[in-house]
Amino acid sequence: MILGNIHHPETYAFLPKAFQDSLAFLREQDLHQLATGRHDIDGDRIFANVMAFETSCASLKQAEVHQEYIDFQFLVSGQERIDYALPNEHPVAKAYDAQDDYYLVSSMENEMTVCLSAGAFAVFLPEEPHKPGCLIDSAGLIKKVVVKIHKSCLGEL
Repeated sequence: MILGNIHHPETYAFLPKAFQDSLAFLREQDLHQLATGRHDIDGDRIFANVMAFETSCASLKQAEVHQEYIDFQFLVSGQERIDYALPNEHPVAKAYDAQDDYYLVSSMENEMTVCLSAGAFAVFLPEEPHKPGCLIDSAGLIKKVVVKIHKSCLGEL
């Protein structure tokens, strides 16, 4: 997991090209006006999913895990808690869906939490379980962009 803030370039200046391209996309958009849905950055290699929804209680959610794509989760507005863990033998609750590149786990060993506010991002690598969209103090509306970066892009400097 990588944590940073788009307003602090020193925290992400060393990241690989695919991450820099993702950050450039985020900086170049009017994110508050950007329509929900998919926005291609580099075809199926790098694309952004824009979503808006209300956060909910972590205990009502299951963590997601990806095998092919890195999740670059950027919070546009609101505040969000994301629970996560390192890769391990977490109990599978829903089998892998290759088309949507995810499976769900019912619990995470040695679970950790990060809280994001507008401008912050958290990056989850393949096989790192994460449970986004959780409330912090009370439910609230958030808008976020999840940039999906295919793992093959990490080899590019």
